[in-house]
Amino acid sequence: MKRQAFGMIFAIIIMVVVATLGILGLKLSTSTLNTTTNQHIAIQLDLYLDSTVELAILYIQRNGFKFVEGSTTQVRPNVMEPIIRNINYGINGEYKFTYKMTPLVDIDQLSGDSDEVKQTKVSTMVLDVSGYVVNPITNQTFRVTKRQVVKP
Repeated sequence: MKRQAFGMIFAIIIMVVVATLGILGLKLSTSTLNTTTNQHIAIQLDLYLDSTVELAILYIQRNGFKFVEGSTTQVRPNVMEPIIRNINYGINGEYKFTYKMTPLVDIDQLSGDSDEVKQTKVSTMVLDVSGYVVNPITNQTFRVTKRQVVKP
C-alpha cells in the first residue's frame, strides 16, 4: 500500500514540474515575440523617417515655398505659412507620418534680391517630421520625431 501511494505522489510531482516548464517556455516564447516585433517596428520607423525627410526635400525642390503645388505661376497666399503633409506607409497604411516645413527667411524682407535669389533663400527651412505606429500585438504606440534645418 505504501509503495502505490509513493508512486502516485511521484507522478503528481512530475506532472507539476512538466506543467511549470511548459508555462515558462510559453512565457519565454511570448517575450521573444514581443522583443522581435518591437525591434522590427523601431527599424521600420527609422527607415520611414528618413524616407519622409527625403520626400519633403524633393517637394521643396519641385514646388518651392512661393508657388502652389503643381503650379509655377500661382503664388501661395501666405508664403511664410508652413506646408504640412501627411504620408502613410505600410501595407495598410499603419505607419503614419506628418512633416511640417517652415521657411526660415521672410520673403517680404528680401527686397533687394532677384526673384531667383529670393526663392533660394526662402527654400531654407525647418523640417519637423513625426510618425507613429501601433504594435498589433500589445497595442503599444511607438513614436518617432526629428527636427532639422534643410536647404534643398
